[in-house]
Amino acid sequence: MSIVDRAKNIILKPAEEWNVIADEPATVSGLFTNYAVPLAAIPLAAGVLFTGALGMSAAGLGGLGGGAMTMGFSAIATMAVLGYVLSLVTLYVMSLVVNAVSPSFNGRSDIVQSTKLMTYASTPTWVAGLVSWIPFLGGLISLAAIAYVVYLIYLGLQPVLGVPKEKVAGFTVVIVLIYIVLSAIVSGIIVGLLFTTFFGGAMMGGVMSGA
Repeated sequence: MSIVDRAKNIILKPAEEWNVIADEPATVSGLFTNYAVPLAAIPLAAGVLFTGALGMSAAGLGGLGGGAMTMGFSAIATMAVLGYVLSLVTLYVMSLVVNAVSPSFNGRSDIVQSTKLMTYASTPTWVAGLVSWIPFLGGLISLAAIAYVVYLIYLGLQPVLGVPKEKVAGFTVVIVLIYIVLSAIVSGIIVGLLFTTFFGGAMMGGVMSGA
């Protein structure tokens, strides 16, 4: 099945598609290289391309002395690439976590199946990346995509990992909570690097200039 058909099916008819996915032969590396890596690049490519085409910049980051610090296209592209890499790392870590926690909810401990669940359930957020750069509208669509990811996880736990129906809701809540914590850590890393790279550079420049 092509990557386009799989993405379309998991979004439009998820219940049926999870049953197909559950029985498909797969490997962790194959799920990443053939699906996650190209689809996760959609937000990266859209953000960088439209940022460049529209001449956007991250301004007003609060420079020293009341000035404004502007983050140009190259800086935005660098942060987008960093976010892309960390999103794939987050996906892998979440797959490991789901695999480890699954037996506690009477589900199977199978890293390939766990990776299937988290990889294919992430599809809406990647597809939403096509418009996430649009002010306000992009944010609303991204929030809707995140909500749909939660729904996809809920639908997929039983067919993919064999979690009993009565335990699916609880497992879904646990996955969401763990993801929130992990995302906060990843966001902290990105913000820390951003601060060090740009604000740190400004502070050093002020010292060197005698400000």
